[in-house]
Amino acid sequence: MAFQLPNGATIQVGSEFGDEIKVTTVSNAKGAVFTCEAGHGLAVGDEVLITSGWPLINYLAARVSAVGEEDNTVTIGIIDSSDENFFPRGNGIGSLRKIEAWTLIPQITELSQSGGDQQYLQIQFLEDDRQRNLATYKAAKTQTITLAHDSSLPIYDVLKASDRRGDTLPLKMYVPKATETRYWSGTPSFDPQPTTAVNAVETVTVSFAIKSMDMAFYKDAAAKI
Repeated sequence: MAFQLPNGATIQVGSEFGDEIKVTTVSNAKGAVFTCEAGHGLAVGDEVLITSGWPLINYLAARVSAVGEEDNTVTIGIIDSSDENFFPRGNGIGSLRKIEAWTLIPQITELSQSGGDQQYLQIQFLEDDRQRNLATYKAAKTQTITLAHDSSLPIYDVLKASDRRGDTLPLKMYVPKATETRYWSGTPSFDPQPTTAVNAVETVTVSFAIKSMDMAFYKDAAAKI
């Protein structure tokens, strides 16, 4: 068992991308193998944004763990697609896009999250004197980041452009005390108008509608897997 403080953590947003690389098949394996178009140019350690017919990995950001030079395959070791009940064979096709640059979200004063809570259906049989709960679905998630206002920051242009286009962007958080990098994705809604109050630092907020169903975790020691 271990626990850490998030103090010192940084959050970055993917801001430059390579061309879309078509994926023709994805294996059902612990360490999913993506068969890509020839000349994909990906290398071990590259960070990619995945689109897939499998909802559990659609819009997941992750790292390439192996590359097959002769068969145009790319392995993403963190993905376990071996259960065909959740990853129906032949339905994982989609694309990969290399994340070529990240832009820091600096001066964060608050990071909050809403949604994601389990919803329930209550039922009661004639013989019951107490209702039963059946889990139905989990609510959509929204993550809100508040940062100190500075309109000259590069992140402003990234967020404003993505807000207008409705882009889904990968996010990367490094937590030094946990020696861990985390990846997920979301669609930003950015309000560049600062909140102003006497004797308080002006702030702006960006809210991300979370798109990835999961989060990828990489410990420093495993960064080159």
